[in-house]
This record gives sequence, structure tokens and C-alpha cells, in this order.
Amino acid sequence: MAGDILKRHSLVKAAKSLSGWIKVKTSGDVTADPCYTFDTIMDISEKHGLSSAFYFIADHSTDKMDGLYSITHPEIRRLLRHIYARGHEIGLHTSYNTYRDPVQTAKEFEILKQTCEDEGIQQTTWGGRQHYLRWETPTTFCNWDAAGLDYDTTLSFADRAGFRCGTCYEYPVYDVVNQQPLKLRERPLIAMECSVIDECYMGLGNGEKALEIFQQLKNTCQQFQGDFTLLWHNSRLVEVRERRLYEDILHCFGIL
Repeated sequence: MAGDILKRHSLVKAAKSLSGWIKVKTSGDVTADPCYTFDTIMDISEKHGLSSAFYFIADHSTDKMDGLYSITHPEIRRLLRHIYARGHEIGLHTSYNTYRDPVQTAKEFEILKQTCEDEGIQQTTWGGRQHYLRWETPTTFCNWDAAGLDYDTTLSFADRAGFRCGTCYEYPVYDVVNQQPLKLRERPLIAMECSVIDECYMGLGNGEKALEIFQQLKNTCQQFQGDFTLLWHNSRLVEVRERRLYEDILHCFGIL
């Protein structure tokens, strides 16, 4: 509510936030949370014949930087089942301090897999990304490979969308220190919404300038018959303009 008033300068949004908070607390209806946009994401994806991947934090390696929810909470378990039932993918969103920690990485993947197994969720492929795109090569590659994950899609620069890997193709990973191939595959992350939108990064907002950048990146991927991998946080679909931008991107791309 403070953000609605001080940052977004909207008493109407503050009132809606208060109303949603009261509804969640009194009735337990988590869909009243403005950040509960999972059905919106799936609706938009399915409208364009796409399938989305939702990455969940399974454990916490720091109190300050990781998500506040527990993957064992009944509502999170219900959400996992709901996503799976609609034919979308579930993956791992490792916690803040995992990028140098193979033990914690493996622990979090096991928690996610066990939770999904308990809920009757079965997948042939498991992947995800690092929190805050934190990375160390080849340490993080090796962590994911040792844990048994099939793919990572972390590699992008947070401050500028584009081709950190120099390619838009999924590729097999190689451990350059131990000079051996890994089973893990990398899916280069081409664009994260906040990299383009936020003032602390490219600062293009959520209008035509931002859409133009996404289109340019998409066209480059298309030119070389590659994959445009887009990361969009569920909390960035609360604003009408951000939702409209997201829908415009998917409408233009036809790929996710």
C-alpha cells in the first residue's frame, strides 16, 4: 500500500491492495493477492498455443533475499497441481546462495522433486534458473549437473537484455576446468522483463520503446532460427501497462 501511494501515486491501487489483503486474510482466497497472476500467464500462453515454465524456490539459503513462501504450504502444493493439470512445466528456482554450493543445490532439487512426487506430478525434464541470475562458471554448471537437472536457463546479463552466451540455441555444457562434457544443457536467457523496463537497468519503461527492444531480439533469434527465451515475473503483471506489454510480446512472437 505504501508503494501504491508513494511510488505509483494511486489511492485507488492502495485501496485495492487493502481489499485484497483483507480478503486473503479473512477468507483464505489467495487469488485475491494481486501477484497471483499464474492463471493469467497460463491463459495468455494457451491463447497463443504456448507452454510456460514456472520455477519455484524450494528452500532458503538466506533470510533476506529468498522468497517467503514454503513449497510445502498447502496453497503452493495446490498451485503446483494446478499448473501441472493445465499442461505447463514446473521447475527449480534455486535460492540466493546456491550458485557456489553444490550441496544446497542438490538439496533444493530433491525437495522440489519429492514435493511434486507427493502431488502426483511427473515430468521427464527438469530445469530452472538461479536467483538474481547469480552465476560462476563452471562452478554453477557443475552444481546443476551433479544435482541431476536437465537444463539451466540463467545466462543473461541482468542490466541489459541480449545474447550473453553469444547464441540463441540450446547447447551442451562443457566443464572447461576439468575438461569434460556435462549432461546439463544451457538454454540462453535472451530477455528478462526488468532488464528492459526498470530504471536501474535499460530504463525503457513498459511502452513502445520496450516493445521495440523485445521485437529486435525476437527478430534476431528468428533470423537464425533460434529460440527466444523470455523471463517474466508473476509480480510484474499487476500493472495494466506491464500486462499489456507482456500480451503484445507474446502476440508478436508466438514463442515463449
